[in-house]
Amino acid sequence: MKRRHYTRRGFMSSHYSGNRPTALRAPGRAGLALAVAACLAVNASGDARSDSARADRRPGEFAVLFSFGYGDDDLFPQDRAKYEEVIKKVKAGGFNVVMGTYADWKVEMCRKHGLKLMVNLLTRDYHVYKNVEPARALCRKLRGDQTIWGYHLFSDMNYKTAQGRNRDIANVHEWDPTHPSFVGSHNLSGNSRLTSPDVFGYYDFHWQRGPHMNFPHLLSAWKDARGKDARFYRWMRATSGLAGKGNPNRCLYTANTSIAFGLKGILWFIGQEMMDRKTWQWNQFGRDICKVNAEIAPLAPEIMKLGNPTAVYSTPTTRTLNDRPKADPAPAVPPPLEAIPQGHWLRVTSGQAVLGLFQDEQRRDAVFAANHNAYAPQEMALELAAAVRSVEQFDRKTRKWKALEVSKKSVRFRLEPAGGELLRVEK
Repeated sequence: MKRRHYTRRGFMSSHYSGNRPTALRAPGRAGLALAVAACLAVNASGDARSDSARADRRPGEFAVLFSFGYGDDDLFPQDRAKYEEVIKKVKAGGFNVVMGTYADWKVEMCRKHGLKLMVNLLTRDYHVYKNVEPARALCRKLRGDQTIWGYHLFSDMNYKTAQGRNRDIANVHEWDPTHPSFVGSHNLSGNSRLTSPDVFGYYDFHWQRGPHMNFPHLLSAWKDARGKDARFYRWMRATSGLAGKGNPNRCLYTANTSIAFGLKGILWFIGQEMMDRKTWQWNQFGRDICKVNAEIAPLAPEIMKLGNPTAVYSTPTTRTLNDRPKADPAPAVPPPLEAIPQGHWLRVTSGQAVLGLFQDEQRRDAVFAANHNAYAPQEMALELAAAVRSVEQFDRKTRKWKALEVSKKSVRFRLEPAGGELLRVEK
């Protein structure tokens, strides 16, 4: 298999070893025996930690990740003063996680500015299966460090390499049971074959590669996350539309529709498309993403209280996500989504949205409504069962819950273009 490395010119391929630890390719006999023993020792028993330990590893914050590269490259400045300059901008731009190569001073810098470091275990010095012993030693060293988000193990085609990814996850769980691991893929390929992921993710860049694939992939991610009691993130393209014009709408649309399916983190693709690496200043795409981050940030703590949705439904739509007339003007639920079933306690009488249904930590019902339209607002009206006592909406401006008036068993609220709103329902 080939790994694709992103540079300023696009994707470039370099040799990639797939499932095989490098120790099986050409190191000496001692290295071979050591690496194989390390892998087999963990794989013989599967995940070395229990489900409760996996729950303890889960990230407590909604992740908004910035990175320069995601393979064996780290294009952050290596000068400490410049590195600090960049991560201060990143923090101010609404990011809370950076991914890159490990160094003690980088961890200290992230700690100083309130960021977490996702340690990339695909780099030369600490490669999770090509350089097993240093990777093992590093993970053991980082146990319990609260500035460490966890470990990046993969972000590419995964269909034929899931066995290797399960090996890597199990090894990292053994080496450091206190932090999660992340495995990403293209179009969710292979993710269903992961046996005990903490956080998995994918990329499809649906605005460029096919908007019709947004919901099928989200449905698969949601079902996989529920089935594995895991969390899912998503690589999102920072350059999904015209800079400073449609781009913020498109990026926010992707984020909010994903949150309705249980998304708990965004990996923005990619730093060199958002920031000039000569001046280390945001370009317009970067400013767009900072704007999107600011929209999501007030809601993020509440999203993390919800876990995975219990159900996801959709209203019929009459226009496309680009606010254009549909080929068939008749209202219809976008496939493969499902309509709210008859007799459900919730019914939409006005507006077009995808709705994720959750239960919070106190087992109250919550609804996240995401606008089906990236460019036009929706005036939403929800009809509720007679047993509902109260409905609250989370107010981003005050960062508090506010009561909505319930009139004739209905509540009304506005969805901005590409917007998402969170409601809490007391029955």
